[in-house]
Amino acid sequence: MDNARVLVIGAGVNGSVCAAALHNAGIDVTLLARGKRYDELRDAGITIENSLKHKRSITKVPVIASLEPDDVYDYVLVIVRRNQVPDLLPVLARNQSPNVVFMSNNLSGADEYSVIGKERVMMGFVFAGGWQEKGVVYAVSGAGGVLGAIFGGVPFGEIDGKTPPRLTRLVDIFNTAGLNARAFSRISDYLATHAALVTIVVCFLINRNNDKQALIRSKSDLEILVNAMREALEVLPAGGYLITPTHSNAIKIIPCFLLVAALRAFMNSKLADAVGFWHYSDDPGETLLLAKEFKALIKKSGLPVPAIRKVLGPD
Repeated sequence: MDNARVLVIGAGVNGSVCAAALHNAGIDVTLLARGKRYDELRDAGITIENSLKHKRSITKVPVIASLEPDDVYDYVLVIVRRNQVPDLLPVLARNQSPNVVFMSNNLSGADEYSVIGKERVMMGFVFAGGWQEKGVVYAVSGAGGVLGAIFGGVPFGEIDGKTPPRLTRLVDIFNTAGLNARAFSRISDYLATHAALVTIVVCFLINRNNDKQALIRSKSDLEILVNAMREALEVLPAGGYLITPTHSNAIKIIPCFLLVAALRAFMNSKLADAVGFWHYSDDPGETLLLAKEFKALIKKSGLPVPAIRKVLGPD
């Protein structure tokens, strides 16, 4: 058993799922939460219900409300929404923990993290999707399963694409806890590709008052989505990113009517609600920031992107 000391910052869906799994595997893990959520976790522990199977578990994990500069962990996992990261950076910069793993969507790369020292930065993705209500996390670990089919595990990586011992150790810790992970050499490209495609879909919903059923019924709207996704796969390389996974490029060649049918089927599924729509509709702030980052990338690319502009709106 690895004796690593791990801190999870963020007690939402993914932070809770990750902390509970690590604790149940015997890993020395602590969860940082604030306000009402801190009180819930201190008093009742992490309550997680599989939102598809309705199976509930309770895990008592040590919880703290603040991170002191000299409280050193082997790994600090930052599992918060993209728009919450900037407020955490000064706290992380003062702390002496050697490895800080940012686990969130990202369309602007790792430059923002340089304030804490780039040598400390690692990046990765998340293991579940869902929502939180009255102290209960309703989660589906399907995100890990889908990514596992693509990568053989949820991707984690270094900014420079190398695989040093600390990355191998982190992946081993996750896998010991049943969190399907793997080392990945192009983590920034993966995060950007995922964020761009998700931002398009979620912004389209936000601009239509989150009326998912209306979008599902509208063939013309789904065609706009398909064309916007295709344009995104042109913008990303023009902005310096490699489309990852590479088979995402199939979106550019699969007939539009097939993609429309696939989008309609997925959006109409319980899995889509569980791992996607609940999460993004709960706090549009993350999506709005990602949309701002994506617009900057579009401007850098110089491409016209008429379909994306119908989704994101003017600059």
